[in-house]
Amino acid sequence: MKQATRILVVDDTAVSRLMLRGILEGEYEVSEAESGEECLAIINESMPDLVLLDVDMPGISGFEVCVTLRKEAVTAHLPIIFVSGLDTVEERLTGFEAGADDYITKPAEPEELHEKVNTCLSQQLAVSHAKESASEAMSIAMEAMTVSSELGQVVQFIKDVQSIERAEDVGLAMNNILLNFGMHAVSRVDTGAIVFVGCKKGSMEAELLTRFATHNERILSIGIRTIIRDPHIVLLIKDMPLDDEKRCGRLRDHLAVLMDIANVQLANLAARAKMLGQRQEIFTQVISMTEKQIQQTSERLIAHDELSQGVMRGMLTELEGMLFGLGLEEDQEKQLMALADETSTKLEASQGQGELVNQELGAILECLYKFFNTLNESREQS
Repeated sequence: MKQATRILVVDDTAVSRLMLRGILEGEYEVSEAESGEECLAIINESMPDLVLLDVDMPGISGFEVCVTLRKEAVTAHLPIIFVSGLDTVEERLTGFEAGADDYITKPAEPEELHEKVNTCLSQQLAVSHAKESASEAMSIAMEAMTVSSELGQVVQFIKDVQSIERAEDVGLAMNNILLNFGMHAVSRVDTGAIVFVGCKKGSMEAELLTRFATHNERILSIGIRTIIRDPHIVLLIKDMPLDDEKRCGRLRDHLAVLMDIANVQLANLAARAKMLGQRQEIFTQVISMTEKQIQQTSERLIAHDELSQGVMRGMLTELEGMLFGLGLEEDQEKQLMALADETSTKLEASQGQGELVNQELGAILECLYKFFNTLNESREQS
């Protein structure tokens, strides 16, 4: 039988431990610790599959426990989720800096807790599978770093970003150039519609990016984590190289340039989307007015045809009655009636043009619809 996944709940409050156990028990094997010291002792005896760790505890805090576990090779990749009543950007960044995989605010919602636990366990499984190729991947990354200089990559980024047509791709380009510099980042781009690049909506990183989008400061650094904000893009760098002061300073200078360039392009995309939206609104009004006018014209043509036909039938009826009273010869009557019939035939033929006019007006409206759809497609692509 497959062994159940083991989760260690660490909290100095018995009620909190009981609530977490109640949510998880049945699907997982749950054990408890009421202090940081007890947590480390339990892990030293038997390694759990995941730890739910309170931050604010007497003695060793949750942050200190997390840092301690990350320093040991055997627990360096142990999934750790903070469960805390502290919910500021700074506290979350401190948790992230300490090495946590995620952060949940008390009281934990069952759905959120299960989702984050499942995500961490799945990521841990993926990391285990990737260990065999980690060394090779690092070698390739280092080789790529030596091919181009940092400045050359910045210049290439400036050239490339100007041709990018989607906001998401601007964020992706930013993440990729930082990856080339040996750093990992996630970003949030906003051109009227908000898109997260490199992280999922609702994740710990996404929440940090969203909170910092309205922060007073442009740059916030806690340990190796740095968040930098511009009006249309927020960037979270997970691993600034603080051990190399000169390189770190150089990369900060690069970041300032990269962020400015990315923000300008995103501002252009936002302006373009707004312009397309305005054009779409105006064109919607034009189509509405055209439809109304075509309807009125069509109705007038129909009414005119019906009126003309009625007048002609009345005229012919009156003419036939008048011929008997004029005393005309038979040949004269025939000529007069033939002329009347010919005139009636020509009038009926001209009345048939109304349908042709309707078709031509319909063709014009169809062209307007096609152009309107083109505007929609352009707006979606932007």
